[in-house]
Amino acid sequence: MYTNEQLIKYSKPLSKTERDHCESSVRVFETILENYGFTITKKSYSSNDNELNYGFHVKKNSLEFTILLQGSYGNGTCIRQDSDVDIAMICESTFRCKYPEGCSDGDYGFVTSKFNIIEFKNDLTDFIKKNYLCLKNNKCIDLFGNQTSRKDMDIVPSLRYRDYSNDYCFDSDNYTKGVLIKCEDGNEVLNYPEQNLSNSTKKNNDTNYYYKKIVRILKNIKHDLEDADFSEAFLVSSYGLESLIYNVPNSYFGHKSYYLNDEDIRDITKNVVEYLYINRFSFELFTEPNEIINIFDNKNNKVAYFRDLICRMREELK
Repeated sequence: MYTNEQLIKYSKPLSKTERDHCESSVRVFETILENYGFTITKKSYSSNDNELNYGFHVKKNSLEFTILLQGSYGNGTCIRQDSDVDIAMICESTFRCKYPEGCSDGDYGFVTSKFNIIEFKNDLTDFIKKNYLCLKNNKCIDLFGNQTSRKDMDIVPSLRYRDYSNDYCFDSDNYTKGVLIKCEDGNEVLNYPEQNLSNSTKKNNDTNYYYKKIVRILKNIKHDLEDADFSEAFLVSSYGLESLIYNVPNSYFGHKSYYLNDEDIRDITKNVVEYLYINRFSFELFTEPNEIINIFDNKNNKVAYFRDLICRMREELK
């Protein structure tokens, strides 16, 4: 049984001190890139309770990258148990394309690049190791924090993915932006972090800023269930849970005028969970916040675990 006061506490964003620690991590990476030889351009930064927007572009000779704070820190859905800061490092100068049927590189004037993102990742890891403790993993470089003012970071070198499926004029700028991660084990992962961020921000605005509050509440309840050794809570990722919540219609978040403060946040939380409970046999149709990828296209996401977790949350909120 959760009281309204408990859920209000769970809904709160990270403190300014914790956001500062996140920002400190990103600034360290910014310095690393400058020392590596990149010139930093087009920097943007803003911080508030609902998101931490930190991004910039870097250039070194013919190499160009977009650096983007993604995941729960960038999205403003982070809770204290979410320790790692996720950084997308997206190569813009070399990219993978998807074309309309019958089209190819030549139709857009593109030529084959010799750039290898895995080799770049290896070289960058070796450079970071000269001054910092880091570890290369299958998808990312783990740059460890210092336990006082800087958090651990997951840096993901990747290629820009350009989807030209809806372009029929050979316009090289008319594409859907994605990110292609080439893993050490040979697998490839496609995601859409920019759409995740923009769609989540819009949904939060359209729900009177309750969407991200409810995400933080249910993430905290998930961790409570982990502490209680409820196995399904361990088997549903925080991002998977956040994606599930994104599919709840806006009206269930109390975006109407009678929800002017947090006095009814328990009712709103119950409304969201009840919707998910009633629609639990339609979860296979739900998408990630990018509205492109289905949640269960990820083979690590098992729909039965999501259903069981929502059923248990419903019981906890009675």
